[in-house]
Amino acid sequence: MIGRAMTRPGRPRPFVLVADDDRDTRELYRAFFDTSGYRTAEAVSGLQAMASALEIVPDVLLTDYAMPDVDGVTVAKRLKDDPRTSAIRILMVTGYATPALERRALSAGIDRVLVKPCLPQAVMKEVARALARPPYRKPERTQPIASSRAAAFSPAVDRRNSASRRAALERVRREFASLPGLALTAEQARLVFGLNRDATERILLTLVAEGFLARTAQGAFSRPR
Repeated sequence: MIGRAMTRPGRPRPFVLVADDDRDTRELYRAFFDTSGYRTAEAVSGLQAMASALEIVPDVLLTDYAMPDVDGVTVAKRLKDDPRTSAIRILMVTGYATPALERRALSAGIDRVLVKPCLPQAVMKEVARALARPPYRKPERTQPIASSRAAAFSPAVDRRNSASRRAALERVRREFASLPGLALTAEQARLVFGLNRDATERILLTLVAEGFLARTAQGAFSRPR
């Protein structure tokens, strides 16, 4: 049956990560995947979906589009931009399907856009089809070369960089404030916020120094209790 997890002997069952801020929807899909032979995990937000995907690297991410922090298209783009998660098949379920949104979704690397209401059996069929195809990987882009070394160190560029760093700091602060239970390692935060390692570490340590974040015993960063 196409909806059931098909595995070869000795291979682990496919892993599906279900991301949706609606508890009933999330639990409904997860229950169907569980009973159909898949391994499953769930995420309640876009940020948690990205962090969980980096940690467990599922075979498939089934994500809602409209979530309170980061939408499904942004989640897909971040995961496809990271070599460690770029092979994850991504299906997005949405009640806001428009041609423009579908173009954005496909451009971000989403394999299939499903329109709500979408029965679990139909979702599982699409998951099985996605697993039967090679994973979609976004084409690599060449980085533009700076026109001159002087331009790279000009006062205008320095001001833009400074403003960008402040904006990134405030964005990280807002996301942690909006999700009090969020706990991310530095590497998860790098993926979630789309920053390089140096910027991520600098921002997290700044927020720890301010007392806004604290480090857990496991080395993650979260709001102090």
